[in-house]
Amino acid sequence: MEILWPILGICILICFVFFVLVQHWQRILRRQSWTIRHLNERVRTLEEVDDPEFRRRLGESAPSPLEQVFTFSFRLSDQFWRRTLQTTEENLSFIRGFGSFIGSVKIQRWRGHSVATITEVLPDRRSAAWQTRSLDCFFDQGSGADKITLWELPLARIGNSNERPPSLELVLKEKSVELCAHLLPTPGGNGHSNISGKNEIVFFRVPFDSAELAEFRSHDPSENGANGAGSEAQFDRSFWRAFYSHRDEEAGFEWQLRVLDLNKKGEWDRWKILEPEVDPVAQNAAQKRN
Repeated sequence: MEILWPILGICILICFVFFVLVQHWQRILRRQSWTIRHLNERVRTLEEVDDPEFRRRLGESAPSPLEQVFTFSFRLSDQFWRRTLQTTEENLSFIRGFGSFIGSVKIQRWRGHSVATITEVLPDRRSAAWQTRSLDCFFDQGSGADKITLWELPLARIGNSNERPPSLELVLKEKSVELCAHLLPTPGGNGHSNISGKNEIVFFRVPFDSAELAEFRSHDPSENGANGAGSEAQFDRSFWRAFYSHRDEEAGFEWQLRVLDLNKKGEWDRWKILEPEVDPVAQNAAQKRN
């Protein structure tokens, strides 16, 4: 009997230790099972991300980035109205009294579509005020929707004829903006002659491609070049910002185009992180100390 109690105590101790070990291993196994299940879920998520269909749906649901911003304006002189279009005084009075004139056009090119914001004014009215309207532009050459009329100015009063009245139009295409006129084929009392034998004339075309615009590159008058800015800052602006202009005094028109290329700006910002600018004042001070 004296031996039985110690043996019983040892058995109870062994059972308790075994119970504690079983509980410990169960916790380890549960933690490992949770880790394996979590890893499997992450692998499944990565497989879904690599799936082309999933990436396509994700691209369609994500907002399209803004890539470029163009600010376009143009001016027509008295030479244009009287000599180029050969407009009569009667039609000039009609145009001034009832036509709207463009102040500027801002074109935001997003990935997949463009948004044109037109600012215009009615001149010879006491209640004249700047008006702003926006157009969403989707270009589909296959369906024939390859251009959008941003602005149209009638050049004469609309008569009883079913023929289209003469007009001046600003047209937006996918890669350019154009100013064109639709005139009557004969000078049938509307004060417009048949210029070069055509009833549709393109006065100018302004491309959006930087290579085609290279010959029109000029200094932006809105930027003050005499502020002592360094060449590095000037290169910073010219890398992703540009100004273009052209004047035709004989025809009587001029246009200006400001371009902000946000794709290039992103590249420039990333480059500046890798190659930080050196303050010339601090650099000169360091050289003097040395």
